[in-house]
Amino acid sequence: MDDDRNFLEELLDEAEKREKSLHASHIDLVLSELSKLEVDIEKNFTQAEAEKKIIDDWTLKRNSKIQDKIDWMTKKLEMFMKEQGEEVKTIDLPNGKLLIRKQPDKIQIENMEEFMLNANSSMLTVLPETVRPDLRKVMTQYKRSLVPPVGTKLVIGEDKFSIKLRNNKEAENGTPQAGAGIESAQNYKTAV
Repeated sequence: MDDDRNFLEELLDEAEKREKSLHASHIDLVLSELSKLEVDIEKNFTQAEAEKKIIDDWTLKRNSKIQDKIDWMTKKLEMFMKEQGEEVKTIDLPNGKLLIRKQPDKIQIENMEEFMLNANSSMLTVLPETVRPDLRKVMTQYKRSLVPPVGTKLVIGEDKFSIKLRNNKEAENGTPQAGAGIESAQNYKTAV
């Protein structure tokens, strides 16, 4: 019986060894599969990035053509406004407004050293450890004397053309929105 027992124990030991070997092989197979899945995730991200780039390039190309149309139409509308004469500054239409507004004159510092040598204290803003021109005060000085301070240049404000489009929701519904009788900046989109 001892031989039978030894034989059975040997069989059990061999079965355990095979099972451990199979178990280790199975674990290794699972690790191999995990590695493949991680590679698949990386491939998906790479492919998604490539697809995004294709879509972005397509969108830029398409929108570039649309922006060219917008720019062309805007130039035509600006030319139309200028043909109306200088007394016409606003044309209010059902789908939006055409506007020409004079931009304020600005002063630019061309030569900082020369300006700083000739500037008086009313044209400067002094911060601790910093001295820099205060362009509003310099502009005030210019308006008083009508002579640009030394080292500055007067930039004359030009007429600026703009378009304000009315909100399309009102046109789609066919009914005015609450408070539509009062013009507000929220009911307009501006394109230039």
